[in-house]
Amino acid sequence: MKKLNRRDFMKLTAGSGCALAAGLGCSQSAFAGSLKLQAGGKDFSPTTGKERQAIPTACWQCVTRDSMIGYVEDGRLVKLEGHPDSIRTLGKLCAKGQAGINQVYFPDRILHPMKRAGKRGEHKWKRISWDEALDLIVSKLKPLRDAGTPELFMYQYGRHKASQAATMYDFMQAYGTGTIGNHTSVCEAAKWVGQESLWGGMYDNWDYDNTDYVVIFGSNQFETHTNHIPTAQRLIRAKVDRGVPLYVFDVRLTNTAAKADQWVPIKVGHDGLVMLAMCNVIMNEKLYRKDHFKFMRVSENYKATIDEKIAAVKKNVAKYTPEFAEKQSGVPADTIRKIARGFAKAKSACLVTYRGTVMHYHGADQERAAMLLSAITNNLDRPGGRVMGVGAGWKHPSSPKAKVHKTLHVKDGFPGEAAYPTHHVSHQVLPMIKDGQAGRPKVYWWSCYNPGFINGDNKELQSIMRDESIIPFLISTTIVYDESSQYADLILPDVTYLERWDWEDMVSANQIAEFYIRQPLVKPLGESRCQGDVWPELAKRMGFELAYSSKEDFVRQSCEMTPGVREAGGFEYMKKQGVWHDPKAKPNYGFYETKVDVSGDGVILDEKTGVYWNWKKAGVDSEAEAKRQGYLGTKGAKKAYVAQNIDGTAYLAYPPNTKFVKAGYLDFYSDNFANKGFPAFPSYTPIPEHQKMADDELNLTTYKVAVHTHSRTAHCKWLTEIKHDNPGWINTKTAEARGIKNGDKIRVYNSLGEITTTAYVTEGIIPGVIAISHHLGRKHSGVYGSGKRSPTPGGAAADPDVKNIWWKKHGTHPNTIIPNSSDPISGTQRWMDTVVRVAKA
Repeated sequence: MKKLNRRDFMKLTAGSGCALAAGLGCSQSAFAGSLKLQAGGKDFSPTTGKERQAIPTACWQCVTRDSMIGYVEDGRLVKLEGHPDSIRTLGKLCAKGQAGINQVYFPDRILHPMKRAGKRGEHKWKRISWDEALDLIVSKLKPLRDAGTPELFMYQYGRHKASQAATMYDFMQAYGTGTIGNHTSVCEAAKWVGQESLWGGMYDNWDYDNTDYVVIFGSNQFETHTNHIPTAQRLIRAKVDRGVPLYVFDVRLTNTAAKADQWVPIKVGHDGLVMLAMCNVIMNEKLYRKDHFKFMRVSENYKATIDEKIAAVKKNVAKYTPEFAEKQSGVPADTIRKIARGFAKAKSACLVTYRGTVMHYHGADQERAAMLLSAITNNLDRPGGRVMGVGAGWKHPSSPKAKVHKTLHVKDGFPGEAAYPTHHVSHQVLPMIKDGQAGRPKVYWWSCYNPGFINGDNKELQSIMRDESIIPFLISTTIVYDESSQYADLILPDVTYLERWDWEDMVSANQIAEFYIRQPLVKPLGESRCQGDVWPELAKRMGFELAYSSKEDFVRQSCEMTPGVREAGGFEYMKKQGVWHDPKAKPNYGFYETKVDVSGDGVILDEKTGVYWNWKKAGVDSEAEAKRQGYLGTKGAKKAYVAQNIDGTAYLAYPPNTKFVKAGYLDFYSDNFANKGFPAFPSYTPIPEHQKMADDELNLTTYKVAVHTHSRTAHCKWLTEIKHDNPGWINTKTAEARGIKNGDKIRVYNSLGEITTTAYVTEGIIPGVIAISHHLGRKHSGVYGSGKRSPTPGGAAADPDVKNIWWKKHGTHPNTIIPNSSDPISGTQRWMDTVVRVAKA
C-alpha cells in the first residue's frame, strides 16, 4: 500500500469532501484516480463480503420520520441509512436515525408483560403471559363499556403519528371513549394555534430550495429543528451554494447561529416584538408588497380596501419602533432595520420560528407576528417563503364507532386556563385528574409517553401516579423501564419502530407529498407486540370487531385504498420500494388563489364576512334561518365553508380546518382572540414573571441537542456516549457576579426545589439567563441512560458493551423546577418563562 503523507491525505479529503457535498462525486485526485460515489441502497458484510438484505422502512427517532433503508445480516439488524429514492430526505439520515439500532438491542429492554407485585414505585414485578395481560385489561375495560361509561378509560400518547395514531383512535372510537390525551402542549401547540387562527390549518414548511433570504427566531435548524434532515441540508445548500444570507435570533450561540451571517442575541420572550418592529420598518419605508393584502383581514371591516388595510397595519405596528424594541429586547435598532430591509427587498424570504419563540406567555401571538411579517412581504405560500406543509393523504380502513361517545374533560386544562386548547393541555392532565372536578378515569393507559419525566413539576406528577386512590389502574406500553412505568400496574412490552408496520405522512420540504411506509426489519424480540396488533385482539375479547385484523393488515388495506399508491402497485410495491410520490405533481404554492364554483345547492353568501357557505351542510333548517343566524353564528358552519368572496371573485382562500370558526381571510384581526379578551391584532405582551424578577434572579430556558430526542434516546448507547451530561450555560458576567467559574458545581433553585449541575461559562449566551438541555438526568432508563439496570425480570440478552461504559455522569433534569404553567391563549407549557436563582454549590 502506498504510504500516506500529508499531501496525499489532503488530496483525499478534498476529493471526498467534494463528493459528499455534491452527493454524486466529482473529479479530484485520489489514490484510485477520479472519485465517484454510487447511490445508496446496498451494503456488504465487511467480514464475508456478502451483500446484506436491504429493507426500506422509516425512522421514528424524532417527528421527522425519515425514509430509510435497514440492512440485515443473519437475522440481525446491523445498519441504517437514508433512503436514496426519497424526495424528502435525499438519501440522508442523522446520527439519531443511524443509532436506531440501539433501540432494538439494548440490555434493559422490556420483552415480556409485567404485572406489579408490590406497592407502586416499589420496583417489584411478576412476569405474566400475554393472555393474562389481555384478560386483566379486559376485566378493567369491558365493565366500563357495558355500564355505558367508556369515557372512564383514558389513553394518553406521545409521539404517535400517521397510522400509529390512526389505529389507536380507531380502537378508542370503536370502544366509545373520547378521553384521549396527547403531548403537544409540551412541544408546539402555541405555534399551531397561532397558525390555525390565521390560515386555518397548521404545520408550516420553509422553501429553502428557492429562497433568497432566511431569518430564524428561536430554532436550532442545523441540529434539532422539526423535519430536520429534509430541511437542514437544503438550508446548508442554499447558504453554501447560493450565498443566501442567514440571520439567527437566539438566546444562545447555537451551532445554527454560529454558521449564520450574524447571530443576533435577543432577550427571552421578545421574538414577537422584534418581528413587529421589523413590520414597523417595512410599513413606514413602504417596503411592503400588496400581493397578499387582499387575502388579509387586519381590522373589524371585512370589506376594507387594500389601501385601508395597509393603513390599518401601519397604525397597529406604529408603537413598535426599532428603538422601543431595542429597549425591551436588547437587539440594536439598526440591526432590526438592516434585517427588516433585507427581508423585504429579497426576491423571496423565509421566516422560521419554533420552540424558542412560542413556548411563552402569549406564545401563540408571537407566532401570529411571524405570519404577519411573512404576509406583508408576500412570503406566505410562495416559492422561497414560509409555506403550508404538504404531506401524504392516506386513505385507511375505519371501524364502526360506538354509540356512546363521551369525554372526561381532563385534557384541556383547568377552567379558564387556555382560551383555545385546540391541541389540549397535556401537561395538566394528571393535575386535572387529581383535582377531580372534571372526573377521574378508572383506567389510565399511556404509550410512547413519559408523563412523570417530560412535563413540568414532575415530582408532583409522579406523586399523583403513585397514589392508587386517584387512578385505580395504570397501564404502560413501553420498551424501557422509566420514570412513569415504574408506577404502572401493568407494563406491556412494545415493539420498536424497527419491528412494526406503519404508513407515514410527514411534510415534504419540496412541497410534493411523499407516501412512505415502515416495515419490520427483524422479528420482534421476546414477546414484544405492536399496539396495532393488540387493538384488534382486545376488541374481540370485548365483543366488537375492528376493520383490520393486524397492523400489517391496516397498512395493506391503506395501500390498496390510497389513490396513486394503489395504481403504483399497492402494498407489494410499497414493501419493495418503500416510497412513492406522484411524478406529475407540482409543488403546492398559492393554493389560496384557487377559484371555486359556488353554484351548488344550498350555497349562500354571508354578507358580514363575505363567506360562501352551504347552510344545508351546516344542518340549518332553512335558508332564511341560515341568513338570520349568519355564518359565524351557526354551529357547524366551519364544515360548511365553501369559499371567500374577494373583490367579487370566489377563492378557496384560507378555510377553517380546526376548531376556529373563521372566514377565509388571514385573520390578523381576530374575532376569536378579541372575544376571549386578547388583542385582536398581533401584539407585544410582556411576560408577567419576568416583569417581577429581582436583580439576583435569572431566567431558566431549556433546549434540545442534536443527538437526543426528548426522553426517548438516553438508553441508546451510541448517543449517550456522545452526550451524557448537560451543564448549565451561563454568561461570563452573570457567572462572575455569583463567583462562579467554568466547571464549578452550581445550585439552580426556586420555590419548587433545586437541582445541581455544572456551570458552562461562556459568551455564547446572553446575560441574565441559564440554559439547560432537557433530555438527561434520567432516574430510570437502563444502564446506559441512568447508570443502573432495570428491575424488571426477563430483559434483553446481555450487551458486551456494558463493560465499556466509561462515563459516570447522567445529567440533571431541569423539569423538576419548572412549573406546569400555560400560555393563556393556547395552553402551551411555558418552558422558557421560569425564574430561578443560581449559586455556587
